[in-house]
Amino acid sequence: MSPRILFLCLVCAAALDALAQNRFVLNDRTNDRLWILYDVDGNGLIDDPAEIAPFFDAGNAAGTLGPMNPTCLASRCDGLVLMGDQLNQAVYTLIDNNGDGDALDLGESLVAAQAGNASGVNFAFPTGAAVDATGRLYIVNSGNASGNDAVYRLTDLTADGDFQDPGEIAEIVGVGAFGAPNGAASPQELVFDAAGFGYLRDSATSLAGIYRFIDLNSNGRADDPGEFTVFVNTTNASGVTVAPGFALEPDAVRPRAYYTLQIVPTGVDQLLRATDVNGDGDAQDAGEVVLAYSTAEASFTAVDVVSLDDGRVLITDNSGNIVVVLLDLDSDGTFFGAGERATYADNGSAQLAAARQLARLPLRRDGDANCDGSIDILDINAFVFALSDPSGYMAAYPSCNIQNADVNRDCNIDVLDINPFIALLAGGARM
Repeated sequence: MSPRILFLCLVCAAALDALAQNRFVLNDRTNDRLWILYDVDGNGLIDDPAEIAPFFDAGNAAGTLGPMNPTCLASRCDGLVLMGDQLNQAVYTLIDNNGDGDALDLGESLVAAQAGNASGVNFAFPTGAAVDATGRLYIVNSGNASGNDAVYRLTDLTADGDFQDPGEIAEIVGVGAFGAPNGAASPQELVFDAAGFGYLRDSATSLAGIYRFIDLNSNGRADDPGEFTVFVNTTNASGVTVAPGFALEPDAVRPRAYYTLQIVPTGVDQLLRATDVNGDGDAQDAGEVVLAYSTAEASFTAVDVVSLDDGRVLITDNSGNIVVVLLDLDSDGTFFGAGERATYADNGSAQLAAARQLARLPLRRDGDANCDGSIDILDINAFVFALSDPSGYMAAYPSCNIQNADVNRDCNIDVLDINPFIALLAGGARM
């Protein structure tokens, strides 16, 4: 059996158990559009032109300002997509309310924050978007003449759908971590773990690495002394160079592990995995940083990485306008073996002009407690777990969001969710 056929067989088998992982949203800043990639036939690949379709652009029915340079992207398990746009200096929220596979209809898109907001924040270069374990939204801004280096939390206090009102955009990391409003730092992508720690990628040459932060003194900020610390940088005892890079992604199959992409001075694209093996809050110790994959192809420009629960890792290639998939066939923890790389989205119909930020797009929202794309008896244990132990639920189902169990959408997981969950279960809701 050829490596390619073996790869496809393993991917297809994994796909049967990971149906929630076959839809993705992708930023294309050349076409000024977001695409949905949907493995309709379930073969583990986006290999049919019909499996790539517009998700959001200027032609939307709501008349929402179209993207002009989408620069960051995140999704929440309830289907909400958070996108930042540099040229528009704006933050968007998008959601497919009617289940037709896009956010092009009325009520499905909104410029949720832009210049003139009452918080006085300018998203001049939004480089990172994230959702924490409780469903709260965050944007990273990389400083320039028009905006500061900062991490902001977005909260819709007035329930009007946007973050334009007073106090709805709050800086949680700023000068205390970066040293200046617009200095040497270059903050990029951001992720959160189930315990509430944030992890931030810095791309500045002198500060290249991943940083870990949390609000220890409960003052609403996470940049006080001792709150913003190095998770990994080039001084790590593993002897692996940590160079400038933008992408950051939790490893879906290894606890306390994170993938990041970087380009070393020789022009080699590298995928690193940094793991806090001993639980001391960093990945600076020997054996905690691994070069998981690299390529010196001149025609390959890695931009973003997504890790899936079945062990696959996706990387967007901006030069080839494709998405590649890595699978560890020999179980050595890396992706250098024969047949361990294949093309996931081949762009056969040439829709994509720039394959950049990529995020998973959940198949369902309310009641899909185990995040497998359907509501059925397999959700019962997960729902009961969330009801009794929300933090334990998030640890057991790291790809989920706690709001999947908040079936009545009152922002609490309690007995009031039971009857709506039973109704969904009885209805056999499925997408």
